[in-house]
Amino acid sequence: MNKKVKDMNYSELAQMSLEDLRELNRMVVDTIKRKRSEVAHMTKEQLYVGANVSVNHPKLAGKQLRVEKINRVKCVLKVLNGPGTYTVPMNMISLNQ
Repeated sequence: MNKKVKDMNYSELAQMSLEDLRELNRMVVDTIKRKRSEVAHMTKEQLYVGANVSVNHPKLAGKQLRVEKINRVKCVLKVLNGPGTYTVPMNMISLNQ
């Protein structure tokens, strides 16, 4: 973690103007979106149709899934040993080795 961010505390945030806080919030949100996009792009490069994957979500915890289709930002996953398919964002998918 950046030392500057560590040293910032609530009292310093309280002293900032609303406009400064809005700008800080915009920068944080933009950074989070960019990092999520990078993770999704890296995952997309590793995925292929037929790959066995797992998903970081309680609804699909412990289920074995296979990639059926790769879209721009989401994948269609089929549940192995059971019925159903799910469309899942790529940043929630991890490739099983």
